[in-house]
Amino acid sequence: MSVRKNFTMPESIVHDLEELARLMNKKQSQVIQELIEEKMQQYIKQKKLESLEKMSGMFSGLIPEHVDMQWIKSQNDH
Repeated sequence: MSVRKNFTMPESIVHDLEELARLMNKKQSQVIQELIEEKMQQYIKQKKLESLEKMSGMFSGLIPEHVDMQWIKSQNDH
């Protein structure tokens, strides 16, 4: 479904949009749509990275530094 919207833009932006559309051989609305989709994907990716960074610190300190696979194996040998 398509929705019609009216936007007000500075003349310099309108000129750039017209030029981009011409260079890309696309309609101006296609250029705007692609740029918005690209920016949204960047935003989503950034939010996911921020969430992962927050989670990465959640588990620090739960396992003491001296605990590694060799230490665990040595404990199982007893």
